[in-house]
Amino acid sequence: MNSLIELRLRGSIGEVVDFIAAQPHMRLPRAVEERELKLAEIGAEPVDEEPRRVTQLRKLRNVSYTQIIALDCFIDGNTPFATKHGVKGAEFENVLVIVGRGWNKYNFVQMLEWIDAGPPADKVEFFENNRNLFYVACSRPKRRLAVLFTQELSANATVKLTEWFGRENIVALPTNPELQELH
Repeated sequence: MNSLIELRLRGSIGEVVDFIAAQPHMRLPRAVEERELKLAEIGAEPVDEEPRRVTQLRKLRNVSYTQIIALDCFIDGNTPFATKHGVKGAEFENVLVIVGRGWNKYNFVQMLEWIDAGPPADKVEFFENNRNLFYVACSRPKRRLAVLFTQELSANATVKLTEWFGRENIVALPTNPELQELH
């Protein structure tokens, strides 16, 4: 077992599979055995027009086994990253909320502009969804919160954030003219 534990931390997926397969007291899952047999039939070297699954298996065998461990942790919720939706009800010591315009369903800058006067009558549901999600994201930290806007803020949105978080907590980051030219 010590050899397997060490191999999980230092070896590839293929090395771990080969190690388990060579042990008389360990057994691979049937699906893994079948795929490994198919790969063995084709041979160690890639061949023209081999099945896509075999090519994928060749690539997978070269991946570090620590990636499987990391995937398992992620699936179990043990990750420092989450979506704004995925953190509802959770608490963390420190939280970084990244706000951008990558998703058309949400526009937090627009929500901030409408927060005092209210949204247009046909945008109430949109506004409430944005407001509620912003609240969920910003109410998760136990100690520290940082909100990073990756989009330009309007003057009204900046005023509202300053009112909520305090002028001393608002930091304008310099823009990079070279990056601006790319957009």
